[in-house]
Amino acid sequence: MEQLRRQVTDSLTTSTSMASLDDWDLLVAAHGRATRYQPARLLLDDLTTDFTDLSEAFARPHPASVTRRLTRTIAQMAGLISLTLLKLGARHAARSWGRTARLAADEAGDPALSSWVRAQDAYTIFYTFDVRQAALVAQQAQAAAGRTVCVGAVLAAALEARAHAILGHPTDADTAITRAETILSALTPDDTTDSAFGYNEAQLRFHHGNALTHLHDSRRAGEAQRRALELYPTDDYLDRALVHLEQAACLLHDGEIAAGASHAAQVLLDLPAQQRDGIIVSRAREIAQAVTPRDGWLPAIHRDPSPAQELVVVRKSAEPGEVALADSEEKSIGEFGVQVVDGGVLDSPCLGRSAVPEDITVPPRIPRSTRRFRTRRGPARRPGCHARRAHGR
Repeated sequence: MEQLRRQVTDSLTTSTSMASLDDWDLLVAAHGRATRYQPARLLLDDLTTDFTDLSEAFARPHPASVTRRLTRTIAQMAGLISLTLLKLGARHAARSWGRTARLAADEAGDPALSSWVRAQDAYTIFYTFDVRQAALVAQQAQAAAGRTVCVGAVLAAALEARAHAILGHPTDADTAITRAETILSALTPDDTTDSAFGYNEAQLRFHHGNALTHLHDSRRAGEAQRRALELYPTDDYLDRALVHLEQAACLLHDGEIAAGASHAAQVLLDLPAQQRDGIIVSRAREIAQAVTPRDGWLPAIHRDPSPAQELVVVRKSAEPGEVALADSEEKSIGEFGVQVVDGGVLDSPCLGRSAVPEDITVPPRIPRSTRRFRTRRGPARRPGCHARRAHGR
């Protein structure tokens, strides 16, 4: 059936009409909206199918004006694929598609699009824990916009603020957030829609709250988090989950270990398996691993019996052979407890593993060697080891 459809389509579209270009614009816009509510695995399948069709359309001879519009569409689609792979935890593949998006955007000669793809690239770098490079690329994204007020510029400014906060530069973080506020206030209504191609106050409050969390300003972070949850639609599961994990991080930093651990675990338990994207599990893991062994608290990660899913809890050490829970109500997270053994070492071989799902089918332009992503078993974290800095989208 698919081969038959392609034969008919090729017969109808030996040359790309303006109507066909408009159809591509509508399709890209629909995919951009779908990033806010559709599980990443399902969205990646749709993007892969449509990108294959787009590649075939681009390969045909066209006038320069049509080629430029198709190049712009390729940049947008490649950027969406990069974003979706990042959500799944496939960071290297995300960077590869980000480079494709950047090349296409520059070829199209669209400053706003060039800014957007570079902002997306900055986020990918941010989630590979190269915070300084992420800040640099975020600055480049803002420079690419020039005098154009656009989504890429505000997205990049917010990311720059978060990076400065992690690096311990509160003044620079505040300056970047102020810049983001200014750009956001000048965006058109079309630019503030719930889409990967939009940016609105809910996202800025989330990103500002994340920066304040890293600066250990729990009071102001809490205000930003509450406002973000008020503004986000209920079907925006990814950002809402990440905001709740930021609340857990603040509780843990303020010494409310049991409450923070319970909140982080409940965030994951409340999500269906298909919505536990790699980026959510990765953030939850890092929040757990950021807890130090002080006061007898140790981080633990336990693998859920369902495929490629992991849940995170933070538990208090106990006598050898006992099961210690962060929440006294076993019906909540008790089933995910991990036993404590002699010497305070957690009997959990999953600690330190990658959040990348075991098998991700990526679009055909990614080299075959990167089509499969396997989790790797790592050693349990020893008391005294430094946790990586925790990040959140």
